[in-house]
Amino acid sequence: MSRRSENPLVSIVVPVLDEEGCVGELVRRVRDALAGADVRFELIFVDDGSRDGTAEKIAALRRADPAVKWIRFTRSFGHQAALSAGLRHARGDAVVTMDGDLQHPPEALPTLIEAWRGGADVVNTLRRLPGGARLEWKEALGRAFYRLMGLFSAVPVVPTSAEFRLLDRRAVDALNALEEHFVFTRGLVPWLGFPETRIEYELGERFAGESKYDLWRMLRLAADGIVSFSTLPLRAIALVGLASVLFAVAFGVFTLVAHVTGHVEGSGWTTLVVLILLFGGVQLLCLGLLAEYVGRIYEEVKRRPRYVIEAADGIERS
Repeated sequence: MSRRSENPLVSIVVPVLDEEGCVGELVRRVRDALAGADVRFELIFVDDGSRDGTAEKIAALRRADPAVKWIRFTRSFGHQAALSAGLRHARGDAVVTMDGDLQHPPEALPTLIEAWRGGADVVNTLRRLPGGARLEWKEALGRAFYRLMGLFSAVPVVPTSAEFRLLDRRAVDALNALEEHFVFTRGLVPWLGFPETRIEYELGERFAGESKYDLWRMLRLAADGIVSFSTLPLRAIALVGLASVLFAVAFGVFTLVAHVTGHVEGSGWTTLVVLILLFGGVQLLCLGLLAEYVGRIYEEVKRRPRYVIEAADGIERS
């Protein structure tokens, strides 16, 4: 029989940061959701440097339930690094990644597993707002980012997607083989090219606490996605340079004609200052964009690990 049908092992990877109020409820709902799914499972929490009682709460859950396992970082290395650690240490025939605040409903897990059993190596999810819910600024910003990624990159990033997905073992192994320092899984997973399917889920409410994903983290993730998967911004610099040259030539011709025909009025200081500020700003913007790419090259060649593990329980260290 296929490993997809004979009581497979499903790993559930959950990055957490200061989620002591959510982890217990998450374990309960995951166990209830998978009770009739004919699968074995392991639930791997990756503690991204929590400062509250999350680590102690997870350790207590581990003592009560051997299916619960955990990894703890020495400090916060970021959500993508936590995902990478969980994927690298997951042993399952299929691996599900999800957030720990219960906005990704555990009740959708059987649907993901059935889609995987149907042959999909990647099961992506599309979030749907609850009926009557208003579009918040984070959701609006996310949708704008996906449209921007569609313009900048040839990689088909799934719109309205999240880190709530299921990956087959061979997709996980291929993802783990990638050694780049800056990880953007929403782009890397479609880049792998494995057969996929998509299911919708209704976005749940945060069970406890407050979101740690602020505007700065969202913008940093967006920058990782665009810079990691597209060189179009670099090509845009050449187009900006060409446009600047054409503008300068046209303005020079206009100024020469104005002098010859005697239509020059005033000293022209305002025009001169505006042009200096305009071209100076464009040059600084282009240098900043180049610096972003060069800085990432610098980080990559240092070959530092994506994260440092302080402790783990139930995990085979590699």
